[in-house]
Amino acid sequence: MNKRHIKTLWFITSLIPAPFLFHFYEYGQYIKREDASYLLLACIVFIIITGILSSTVKIRYVFLINIITAAISLVLAMNFITEDGGWFKPFGRDVVILLTAIPFFIGQVLVRMITKPIIIREKKRHA
Repeated sequence: MNKRHIKTLWFITSLIPAPFLFHFYEYGQYIKREDASYLLLACIVFIIITGILSSTVKIRYVFLINIITAAISLVLAMNFITEDGGWFKPFGRDVVILLTAIPFFIGQVLVRMITKPIIIREKKRHA
């Protein structure tokens, strides 16, 4: 896979509104009185994949796409998740969605910081 394909794949996966999907699934499970047992694992896998893919992209684009994804998540939440004062206490649904975007961004940047030197080292080794 060349660098352009990796960047395209990163762009597509990064536009997945993970903060919205996290709360949409979690709140749906809460309504059904069921556990969201694989939610954390799915989030970690998503962060690792997008973090690895982001190692070919400039950090400013990673930051920008995460802001766009947070905004998309907020709009989706306003349309598909009811404002349940008890569940999203004490901040409210909208603030919680935006606060959830922060760990997704930080996780991606941390994974990026770990994988970028490895990818650079591999490129030099194969050059």
